[in-house]
Amino acid sequence: MQRSSEENHPEDTCSGQSGWLTAARSEAASALHLVVVWSRHEAERVAEVCAVTRAALLGRGSEIEAGDPPKLELVRQRPSGNEGSGALRSPKLSRRQWLIEPKGEHTLFVRNVGQRALLHNGRACSECHAEPGDTLSTDGVLTCLVERRPKVLAGPARADFPFGAADADGIVGESPAAWLLRAVLHEVSASNAHVLILGESGAGKELCANAIHRRAGRDSVLIARNAATIPGSLVEAELFGTAANFPNPGTPARKGLVGAAHGGTLFLDEIAELAERQQANLLRVLDAGEYQRLGEDAQRKSCFRLLAATNLAPDSLKHDFLARFAERVALPGLNQRRADIPLLIRHLLPQVGLSEQALHPNLIDALLRHRYTHHFRELDRLLRLARRTSAADRLELTAEVEAELDLPLPTQAPTAQEIRKALSAGGSLTETAARLGLPSRYALYRLLKKHGIATTEEA
Repeated sequence: MQRSSEENHPEDTCSGQSGWLTAARSEAASALHLVVVWSRHEAERVAEVCAVTRAALLGRGSEIEAGDPPKLELVRQRPSGNEGSGALRSPKLSRRQWLIEPKGEHTLFVRNVGQRALLHNGRACSECHAEPGDTLSTDGVLTCLVERRPKVLAGPARADFPFGAADADGIVGESPAAWLLRAVLHEVSASNAHVLILGESGAGKELCANAIHRRAGRDSVLIARNAATIPGSLVEAELFGTAANFPNPGTPARKGLVGAAHGGTLFLDEIAELAERQQANLLRVLDAGEYQRLGEDAQRKSCFRLLAATNLAPDSLKHDFLARFAERVALPGLNQRRADIPLLIRHLLPQVGLSEQALHPNLIDALLRHRYTHHFRELDRLLRLARRTSAADRLELTAEVEAELDLPLPTQAPTAQEIRKALSAGGSLTETAARLGLPSRYALYRLLKKHGIATTEEA
């Protein structure tokens, strides 16, 4: 089931593929969008979007007053096309809530004209300049994420699962990054070449491997092992197996991972943990399927496909071993697909025993702007922490959760002199952080430590 390195080339993953996959990587037809990430009265609107290409008005209903710009209406964006879902209907929104105007390619000017407060990245204001990655909220009613994305998604038109739900592979997401991943998996699964899956810890490499195996349409075995758990002295025995009576009389024969995967797929996670000598021992079996069990002279053959994963750079692998992976799949982390975070939270909520109604918008806002290092696992951990530290039947942005978050600092972080001046004005560290325009007192703690500034208040 493997194909020799002469038959596949890494560039085949991009060039020579269907036109829609090339188009999916293009930003040419992109625009600034508002993505609904939380709605008090219309939870079904989460992940719906509206493009902001000219001055427009966001508010309840589709009616406009004389002299007003057009009203923004939402769509459900999928490769099969944009399905209109109409204007927002929340009774707590004003008919004229925000006036929005694009200012260049990466900025929206937003003025609040409704009754409820406008929050920009969690801070109240009357108007603001919002950029991709920023959040905009009508206090207690609606939260949107600003994102630059294609106006029409490219990819395979087939989408046989409900909007916002997990697909057949367990992948959750309606963002361009999620749909590009599905497109790449569709292409890679049609190949027989060995695959290297690249992604940070918690990005979903095992989920991706299962998807490739399932999509290949083979009713065959999937053998999975974490390469880091194999003792260095036993790697060959674990991979290739051992003959009967080897190394000791009475020892039964063992197939090894390669033999057990015959006719199917072998998934080796943390492949970079294998020593270079052990990577070299896999070259022949990857090329021709030929290997030897320890204690045997005869050659055996296994017809299998190797899916290998690592959270390290590709060049951490031995160069000729790396060359055997004609297909590469790079997984986006949560920092590259923030619009999917509310859908992932919805997917995780049953595991913490709460419904979507328990979510406080401040928590959603903070989790959208947090910089992730362990992605899906980190999001799960933060939700469980919120569950333990929130009031009953609520998920709130508690002090314990806030202390774990890495929220972006302002573009121009305050200097040591500015921090000392703000501290001298008195008040708590929370008040000082707000005075400096910082997202939380924990951001101030980090700056105090960086500049070596001591305070009397405990951090």
